[in-house]
Amino acid sequence: MKLVRCLIALLLFTQLGFAQKVATFPKPTGYVDDYAGVLSPDAEADIDEICHEVHQKANAQIFFVTIKSLGGETIETYSNGLFHAWKIGDQKRDRGVLVLLAINDHKRRVEVGYGLEGILPDAKVGEMGRDIVPALKAEDYDRAGKLIVREIANVIAEDSRVSLTSTTDTPTSAGEAQAPVIVAPTAPPRGLANGGTLALAVVFLCFFGIFGLILFAIIRRARSGFAAGPGFYDSGTGTNLTGFSGGDSGSGSSDSGSPDSFSGGDGGDSGGGGASGDW
Repeated sequence: MKLVRCLIALLLFTQLGFAQKVATFPKPTGYVDDYAGVLSPDAEADIDEICHEVHQKANAQIFFVTIKSLGGETIETYSNGLFHAWKIGDQKRDRGVLVLLAINDHKRRVEVGYGLEGILPDAKVGEMGRDIVPALKAEDYDRAGKLIVREIANVIAEDSRVSLTSTTDTPTSAGEAQAPVIVAPTAPPRGLANGGTLALAVVFLCFFGIFGLILFAIIRRARSGFAAGPGFYDSGTGTNLTGFSGGDSGSGSSDSGSPDSFSGGDGGDSGGGGASGDW
C-alpha cells in the first residue's frame, strides 16, 4: 500500500512539474507561433491564412508551432500538454490539430484532437510528417510548414464539404516546380484578309464613341461637386481580417480582431492521437 502511494505521489509530482513548464510557455498569439524564429514573414502569413480559413469555414483549428528545444521532454508529452493548455479545437467536438517542430532536437509531431481522429488517423498524419522531411533537412521551414498545414487543411475541408481559396497556390510536394504554360499562336481572323478592315474600323469608332460619352459624363459629375461630398470608405477604419478572436468573427469589430485578444483555442481538451518523427 505504501508503495502504491509513493508511485501515485511520484506521478503527480511529475505531472505537476510538466504542467508548470507548459503553463510558463508563452500564450499563443495566433494560429502560427514561431518561437524558434525560423519562418519568414511571408510564410507565416500564408500558413496563418490557411488556418484562419479552416477555422471560419470548417469550424476546426490548426495551430503551427516551432520551438527551439523540448527541454528534455519527449515531443509526445510536450505536444499533448501544449494541446491541453491552449485548448485547441472546440469544446464540444475537439476539432483541433497541433503541428509542433522542435528545431534543435530535430523532432516533429502532429497532435490530433478526438473530433478529427477519424479523418486524420495516425497513419495519415505520419505520412504527412514524412512528406516534409526533405524540406526540414534542407532547413526550408517555410516550405515544410506550408506543405503540412495545406495537406491537413485540405483533408478537413473535404470532410466538411467546403472549398478553400488559401491552399490553391501552394505546391503539393517539396521541390516541385510549376510547369510552364504553353500558349499556341493565334491565327489572324480570315475576314481581315478579305476586306474586313472596314468592319473593324466601324467597331473601333463605336467603342471610342461610347467611351467618350462615359468620360464626358464622369467629368461633368466631378465638376458639379458630386465626388467631393462625404461618405467615402476609409480603409483605415476597416475590419482587421488577419486578427484573431479565438472563435467566430462575430460582429467583426476591430477589438475582436486584435492579436492581443487571442487566448488560444475554442475550449478543446487533449489530443486523441497523432504521429511523431525525426529529420
